[in-house]
Amino acid sequence: MMKLTRNSVLVALLFFTHLLSLKAQENTPKIASDLSILIDKSSTFKSYKVIEKSAVLNFQLALNKYIQQQQNNQVELKNKLDANEKMILGLQNQLKEYKSTNETLVNEKASISFLGISIGKNTYSTIMWTLFLGTLLILGILFLKYKDIDKINKNSKSVLKDLEEEYESYRRVCIEREQTLRRELFTEKKKK
Repeated sequence: MMKLTRNSVLVALLFFTHLLSLKAQENTPKIASDLSILIDKSSTFKSYKVIEKSAVLNFQLALNKYIQQQQNNQVELKNKLDANEKMILGLQNQLKEYKSTNETLVNEKASISFLGISIGKNTYSTIMWTLFLGTLLILGILFLKYKDIDKINKNSKSVLKDLEEEYESYRRVCIEREQTLRRELFTEKKKK
């Protein structure tokens, strides 16, 4: 874009230079032709040209008018060049702003705000995959621990059930023994 701006400024300057040269060519032949006419209309006296005073004054007025036009053209062209330079500076400043805005947008697009910190997309992707895989690993470990604990729990329940059955059988045996002892005691008491 900078080349395009410089090229367009260069083309504009060449165009203005060409216009100036055309105007100079348009005005110069008129002055030159007026001078030629003045010299041709003058009379000769002993190899000197005698020119009428009114013709010289008319030529001087035309020359002054031409000089004034050229000065006005120069001032106008200088103003146009100044305006073009200001426009070029404005465009260059605008281009700098666009470049900085573009860099900002590219940086924003290339980064993501994560926990209030601006980080690159690749870093963000690495962090997210690490967290995801870490979570899967932790879930896998917890699942294996749960299976182990569940197995221990089932084993404990079966041991507890066995113990309860053994306790129940021991209790029955104890109750039966106690009943037997009571009967025996009762029979002994009766015998006595």
